Order: sequence, then structure tokens, then C-alpha cells
Amino acid sequence: MYAKVLNPATHGRKVYANNGSARRATNYLEKEARESGKPGAEFFGTEGAGKLSADQVVEMFDNNHKGLGKDAVKFHSLVLSPSQEELALLGNDPQKLEQFTRTAMQLYAANFNLKGGRELGEKDLVWAATIHTERKNRGDDEGPQGELKPGYQTHVHVLVSARDREQKITLNPLGAADRFNRVSFQSAVHVEMDLAVGRVNLGAEKGAAGRRQRLEYKRGADIQARARERPKKELTPEQVQKKLDRLDGQVARLNSKLPAAAQLDPEQVKDAARERKFDNVFYNRLGKIERNAEKGNLTREPIEYLRTGRVQPGPQLDNWQPASAPPDMSARLQRVLNKEPSRAATSAIPSIERRINQLAAALKPASRSQDMRSEEEKIRELNKGQEFEL
Repeated sequence: MYAKVLNPATHGRKVYANNGSARRATNYLEKEARESGKPGAEFFGTEGAGKLSADQVVEMFDNNHKGLGKDAVKFHSLVLSPSQEELALLGNDPQKLEQFTRTAMQLYAANFNLKGGRELGEKDLVWAATIHTERKNRGDDEGPQGELKPGYQTHVHVLVSARDREQKITLNPLGAADRFNRVSFQSAVHVEMDLAVGRVNLGAEKGAAGRRQRLEYKRGADIQARARERPKKELTPEQVQKKLDRLDGQVARLNSKLPAAAQLDPEQVKDAARERKFDNVFYNRLGKIERNAEKGNLTREPIEYLRTGRVQPGPQLDNWQPASAPPDMSARLQRVLNKEPSRAATSAIPSIERRINQLAAALKPASRSQDMRSEEEKIRELNKGQEFEL
């Protein structure tokens, strides 16, 4: 069983460009259908929606991206591809594949981790799928390029909107793993296929949910092990430079959310990216550092975390807040500060000055030739009849 979320950056940007209309994607899917002898692609979706034409699919998707920017991703592409053995056990039956696809989309929706613990179902999605029955040799495939592959090659292409049906939630299966875990999704689909073809029978008795969870965990571990063993294509110098240029912008955005003393060195970030060969793990960790910063949390030793993942987020920055402009002076305060002194206060100033001078003279130490009257007596005399008020 093969279940994958396609990435336009590595799976044919021109074919699956997904930051605009869905028309180009449906044109490609229709082209493949016509090459197999069909008049065009026939789409299906949520149960009860019936068969959909390419025009209906385009209208459905192009009217479901409210709130997304002009250049933002508008939809995503998935491929569900059972093995030849699994297709044989299903009788290569398109009706069974349609039902399996609806279950897979339920698993897709449920795999999103949303705020407040909200859960999505298949009916909350805007999606459409079409079944193709042929594949051709391409790239590293054995056999002549462009020649049809032998045996059952039936697979399902799915388009799913980047917004939920209410157009309130953005759904990105290529984002951070704590938002959508692709391995978790793939392992759940694998187990569902095991159930569909009878390889596994969990029954309805107590403990079935736990057994399914253990099976999904095992399938996930197998998927990750195969991914580690799979040789990766080396990036060209042009591709490396493009990724480094993009990192400059990502690091600048991240640093704008951190205090100056905690900002990341762009060159060290690039070194960590090269060391990890620009894999998804590196980008997921970089995204996590940024999300921590948005919450006011520092990540201890962020470069080491990017390289190894062994360093955990640091403490909450309770006392740090972005600098803000002081509030405008209120009109009332301006009137108080600009107010002219009252006549009573102005007339009291000379009296105050005379009083200060008299007290200073009274407190001045007496010389031997001066009258030796006590200072206390002098002050008492001065106070006599000298009352005033401001």
C-alpha cells in the first residue's frame, strides 16, 4: 500500500501547481484518463455527492479558499496506491476503491491536531478523487520509458482543499508534524487496507482499538525504516543555493520574534541545514523554534536542536515583551501641564522667597561679636505674624 501527500516542489511543480486554480490539476488528470482510452476523468467525493465532472471539481475548489492569500496554497494532492496483491484481493473493484478512499479521507481529516482538541471528519473536507488504471515507466523504473507497466496498476488521485468546508481552518498536510503527522496518516491507511483485504481481523470485542493502535505504530516504524534506507538524490548546486537563499528569509522572520540576545546566527543555521541535507526533520525543528518564539518561549541551544533534536525548549520569557510606543498624552493632562499659574500662586512667590531668606539668616551660625540670643528665640520672633497661604 502506498499513500502519499505530494509535494509540488519535488513532484512536478508544473503539473500540480496548487497556488491558483485547480484547473491545471484536473486538466492533467483528464489527460491521463484520455490516454488510457476514456473520454475524460470521472470524479467522486463525499458519499451522496454522486459523480462529478472536471468543471464541477474546479468550481468546488476555486470557491473554497476564502481567507487565503493570492499566492497561498489552495489545495493539496494525494495518491492512494494499493499493491498488485491488494488490488487482486479487492477484485480490482472501483466501487471498493471508492469506499476505501472515503475511509482514507476520514483518516486524513482525523489526523489534524487542531486548537481546543477540535476533531474533523471527512464531511468537513472539500475533496474529489478519480481512479486511474494504468501507469507508465518513468524515471528510474525498469523497462522502456513510456511503456505501460504490467499487472494491476490501479491507483487513486485525490485533490483536497487547503480550507475546510466552512472556510475557517487552513489544512496543510505538508506542515509541521505536530499539526499533521504524515507517517501517522500513512500507517493508518496501511492498516485500513489490511482490514479491507482481510489480512487483519480486529473484531469488535474489547481491546480492538488498542490492537489497531499497536498495528499502526508498527506500520509507522516500518515506513520510517524504509525511508532511512532509501537512497536520496543529491541536490544540485543550484538547488542548494536556492534553499540557502530561502533560509535567509526564514531566519530573518524567526529572529524578528526573538530578543536580540537570543537571535540565531544565519550562517550556523545554514551549516545545520547542510549537515542534515535539508531534510524535513530540519525544517520541522526550525518551525518549532519559531512557534516557541511566538509563544514567548526560548529554545535552549537552538543550533544543536536543529542538528540533533536532543535539546528541549527553554523557559517562558515572562518578562520579555516586544517594545511598544508610549500612549498619546491625554488631552486632560495636556491642559494641566499647559495651564497658566493662578494669580494667588503668582502673588505668593515673593512671600515665599522672603521667608526662605529670613530662615537662612536666622539659622546662620552667630559670630562672637553678635548678639548671643538663642536661634530658637530668633525663629520664634520671625514666625510672629508671618502666616500666609498659597
